[in-house]
Amino acid sequence: MVVATEAFRKLLAVALRARRVPDALAIVLKGNPEYLEPAALDALADKLLREAVRRLTTGSGEGAAVLE
Repeated sequence: MVVATEAFRKLLAVALRARRVPDALAIVLKGNPEYLEPAALDALADKLLREAVRRLTTGSGEGAAVLE
């Protein structure tokens, strides 16, 4: 599983293609988490973890997940 912010989405796509890894293993975070309050960052981390576990355990997901 690979996590990146929106600013690095294109770089993430290039790296995944170069390694021949499906983009379903990518999770992209919208915005810039540096500017989130601690509670909002905790909520985002929980959301990210749930999405990663769902994708890894069910094998589901087409393309990179985008979390807001």
